[in-house]
Amino acid sequence: MRPPPGQLAMFGAPAPGRDPARALPSREDALPRAADLARHMSALLGLPVHLRLTDNRATLVSYRRLSDGVRLRLHHLFLDAPDSVVRALALYVAGDTAAREVLESFSHAHQGQVRRERRPGAPLRTRGRCFDLKAVHARLDAAYFDGRVHGVEVGWARRPGRRTRRTIHLGGYDARLREVRVHPALDRPTVPAFVVDYLVFHALLHADLAATDAGPDAHDAAGRCAAEHPPAFLAREAAFPLREAAWRWLLENLSSLRRG
Repeated sequence: MRPPPGQLAMFGAPAPGRDPARALPSREDALPRAADLARHMSALLGLPVHLRLTDNRATLVSYRRLSDGVRLRLHHLFLDAPDSVVRALALYVAGDTAAREVLESFSHAHQGQVRRERRPGAPLRTRGRCFDLKAVHARLDAAYFDGRVHGVEVGWARRPGRRTRRTIHLGGYDARLREVRVHPALDRPTVPAFVVDYLVFHALLHADLAATDAGPDAHDAAGRCAAEHPPAFLAREAAFPLREAAWRWLLENLSSLRRG
């Protein structure tokens, strides 16, 4: 199935033998190159381009037209794209669907730069040392979703290497695999249960809205929550009773969570 307009998905599996954890290039390296690419795209399109780099595994290109230009989310592999591919990217954003073939050909040729997914059919680990996410999922589904998200898998993400991270992705919904993954740094006795509940609720809300009427603005197809949430999402999220307390705890303990 083709992705919806405004999105270019990754088809096929990444090439074997490459690093599955390959991440974004360093900020110092990526920012000037991204700025140059945005300027080039702006010149080709004749309007401002607001570019954000991603490490999405499924949606490599997505865009949204705004009153002041185009918001473009682009996989970092396009930083190395030749001029012919950049021109095809501009045509694609401008609505020329024929340019998709050029972008897909380029993405397939650079599959090693797209992180591999969990092996198909491999179950997520739900029981941690402190929290059983299967039980959390069942309780939240019954309380807030009337059983609608029972088919979504919820489990712990793989534990990363031992190092202090500048950023940490605490949880998210993968729309293609219908999975919610929670960072294992939260599986510790010092983490309040309502914080884990909130993160799972937030991700399940993405899953519920993705299946109804929120469309691509509610999530990205690689399991990351969208940077801006639509009003329908925010209205329903406000119903979670300890949302503000969960946010405060996460902000106050972010440094500790980044240390793993």
